[in-house]
Amino acid sequence: MSAGRSAVHVAVADLRQRLRSPKYLVIPLLIAWFAQSLTSETTQLVVAGEYTGVQNAAWFGGMVATMGTFLLFVFGFTLVRGAVTRERETGVGELVATSPLNNSTYLVGRWLGYFLLLTLVTVLLVLATVAGYLLHGTGEFHFWALVSPFVFLTLPAMMLVAAVAVLTETIRSLQGTLGSVLYFFGAVAVFTLATLGSGTTFGPTGLAVVRNSMLQAAGADPTVFENRSFAFTGDPGTVTTFTWTGVEWGGAELLSRGPTVAVAGLGLILAVVTFDRFNPTISILERVQDVFARRDGAQDTEETATNPPKTDTESATRPAEVDHRPATADPGWLPNRRLLFAEIRMALRGQRWWWYLGILGCIGAGFAASPGAARGVVLPVAWLLGLSVWAGLGVREQRFRTTELVFTTPYPLGQLAAVYFGGVIVALVAASGVLAALAIAGNFTTIGAILVGACFIPALALASGIWLGTSRVFEVIFLSMWYLGPMNAVYSLDFVAAHPETVAQGIPLRIAAVTVALLIAAVVGRKRHLQR
Repeated sequence: MSAGRSAVHVAVADLRQRLRSPKYLVIPLLIAWFAQSLTSETTQLVVAGEYTGVQNAAWFGGMVATMGTFLLFVFGFTLVRGAVTRERETGVGELVATSPLNNSTYLVGRWLGYFLLLTLVTVLLVLATVAGYLLHGTGEFHFWALVSPFVFLTLPAMMLVAAVAVLTETIRSLQGTLGSVLYFFGAVAVFTLATLGSGTTFGPTGLAVVRNSMLQAAGADPTVFENRSFAFTGDPGTVTTFTWTGVEWGGAELLSRGPTVAVAGLGLILAVVTFDRFNPTISILERVQDVFARRDGAQDTEETATNPPKTDTESATRPAEVDHRPATADPGWLPNRRLLFAEIRMALRGQRWWWYLGILGCIGAGFAASPGAARGVVLPVAWLLGLSVWAGLGVREQRFRTTELVFTTPYPLGQLAAVYFGGVIVALVAASGVLAALAIAGNFTTIGAILVGACFIPALALASGIWLGTSRVFEVIFLSMWYLGPMNAVYSLDFVAAHPETVAQGIPLRIAAVTVALLIAAVVGRKRHLQR
């Protein structure tokens, strides 16, 4: 079998496995809601604060394609990554390592599988845009004018997203939550720097290409409007309406997609270079520890052979005493101290030294900073560090294949409570410096709001992990809320209570209600698993 056919088989197998998962059924619903929100009569796209277009097929295509490309560029990474990591964790990678499939063919197949999934999402987005035009559009339907932005803007960007996803899975330090966090902020930074200026038409999402074409059709000079050129609003005010027939895809526009495709190819090449073929190299420290362990073991063996231990014949022949008292199940829901500490240790297992140093730094900075800086800067950073801990809640049993062991314990719901309270304790420890500063300042209302946030995050992680069986959904929701809420003052999403307006508007009470609902969902989901 040729290398190309082998890569296609790997890609198709990956796509089939993903589409069999019920959680991917949510994607069409989200796409339909997203397209309906953008193409409805209550939402309009305003270009450069002064212009809006006639809602024809080209306008709908350009409008949905630019926003959809941005969202898939930022969140598509978390949607597709995980196949290589899953094979590493489940041991399937050992079979791949012994197969005749070479590294480049295997990784190209994985990249193609990721790209096919993102292409399928793009096709669904196109169909939803067509439906939006049929419901709310005007004028003659021009299929190519509607579809071309998705072909030349969305698909090249998805090539890059898929390549970066494969690359991060071949680098050990980026295989977990750290890779998702770095990509999220990197994608937002790249979008901000490379696509908002009028001259940077080569940006990965191609927003400047569409924006410049729209401004030229409106009779404006694109070079005058450098930033914040697109805005979706329900009340556009006084604007000038113009007719846009779509981007004229000439040589310059097509060549502007070249750098994105080239970077995607470079990412695949780097992935092949960094791929360890599921045989991670042992570090120098681990080698030294292994040498000393073997030497100590050899000494113990020699000493045992020279001076064999004396045995008590009577003790050896006497049967061991066995406690025949029946084990009783824990009647309560609250976990005991040993179980709680065990869950905390498991949640923190695998964290690097710099993670603990960062938490300690946030505790000290939160205590030393002013109350405003502590709640607005230090606390969001501290809880961002906690993402790697909370992401494992609810999926740890599936990831390490201990579901049968956990669910057959005398009190599995008590174990679930221990997992939850362990996550809350991690949040409170990370926020302890901020809480101390606010207590000294007498701001107890904000302390209560922060306590609600500390209860909300583990509840969200547990509910999404139990019901969806993956941590990626929680990572996307957490990062989105973190970026929009604390960082961009969207008060309804400010679970950190970083802004005084959040508390003044009563947002913590709503978050508390959502927390209770999430905990109920987590318990129902766990009982559902126990009844299988």
